[in-house]
Amino acid sequence: MRMLPPRGRRRAARDPRRAAPPAAPPAPTPPVTLLVRPEVLRSLAASVATAGDVETGGPLIGTVQRSWEPAGERLIVCVLATVAPSARDGRVASVSVGRGGEGERAASAVRWWRSASGLDLVHLGDWHRHVWGSPEPSGGDRATAKRLGAQSPAPVWLTAVATGRRRRRHQAEEKGEEVRFIDAAAVTGVVRFFREAGGAGLVAVRARVEGAALPALPALPWYVADPARFAAECRLLRAAGYRAALQPASSDDGHGAVLRLRREGAPDVTVITGPRYPRQAPVRLDARGRRVPPAGAWSPHRYLVDLVDLVGEEKR
Repeated sequence: MRMLPPRGRRRAARDPRRAAPPAAPPAPTPPVTLLVRPEVLRSLAASVATAGDVETGGPLIGTVQRSWEPAGERLIVCVLATVAPSARDGRVASVSVGRGGEGERAASAVRWWRSASGLDLVHLGDWHRHVWGSPEPSGGDRATAKRLGAQSPAPVWLTAVATGRRRRRHQAEEKGEEVRFIDAAAVTGVVRFFREAGGAGLVAVRARVEGAALPALPALPWYVADPARFAAECRLLRAAGYRAALQPASSDDGHGAVLRLRREGAPDVTVITGPRYPRQAPVRLDARGRRVPPAGAWSPHRYLVDLVDLVGEEKR
């Protein structure tokens, strides 16, 4: 049964102009001073050089500080590192923090750098390569930056667009009875940085390369930089009956790892890997801490399980 309003009373009409108060305008974003470590550009150039026709990319990792100046607040953004893409079947992949296998590798790198440096490192944005040669962001780049910038806890979101190719230079010239020749390879390219500025979209930001005033992050240890290799090492040791305990190690030239290996019925063994493992040969110590000479020449294609011959040690 429908209820009727009492006679003599009218239902008040809603005034659309008074429906809701107007939304407050978004707070203006402070200007940005962008500083970039030269190692970031070197890593970026190396990735572009080996990418072929692949649109490769990676994360931009660094710090953000607020500066309260007489003219107003300013963000000091320092890009300190990136995580180089890994090669897959001769082609270079792209890396984005937290997304996919490569993203998990980048997230592990950020955590390790935070622990090793004590810096409040954040994911500042991403860089990627445009194969067709234009350093201007595309419509897809703008949409992606808007979405990721809204999801990021960092106060700024950066997008860097790189172009470039690896070119070879061949030159020969005659000089008397000699013919001098040059056969060299070089990477030439351009990178432009942009920040996501809300309604204004991606806005170009001037970057300054700074190597003296910005802290340099340590090189990643091999078990963080190459988790696939570390997982393979652990699987092979486990299949051979070894239990491995990992202990990070530092040396004058970087960070490596110490692995304590145990197997039932055999003496404990310690394996020390340097920061350039597997290109750098590991060192094996016996249960008394004495260095054990390797059985043969080391190769990056070998694994730790090939180095550790506990059966042979038991027979000595």
